[in-house]
Amino acid sequence: MDLTNIFIIAMTIVAIVLAVSEVLKNTFKINTQYMPITSVVIGIFIGLVFWPLSEYPVYVMLMAGFIAGLTASGTFDLLKAAKKDGEKL
Repeated sequence: MDLTNIFIIAMTIVAIVLAVSEVLKNTFKINTQYMPITSVVIGIFIGLVFWPLSEYPVYVMLMAGFIAGLTASGTFDLLKAAKKDGEKL
């Protein structure tokens, strides 16, 4: 098992993590400072949910979910920073 497979799995999970975290943020009015940890927890949970559907061991799916959560929180922060820059113009 190499890291390429883990990153491929993580990239497929990122879109789901982004969507779920955005829904949770708007539904439960989660403060934006808690969104990175929320995204990581959601990513790990999604990795566990997809584990029975995959041929990989559970630790690979947990790591892929963790990476997906970190990527989703980075994307969220990047979009937030881009939105602030757009408002300054």
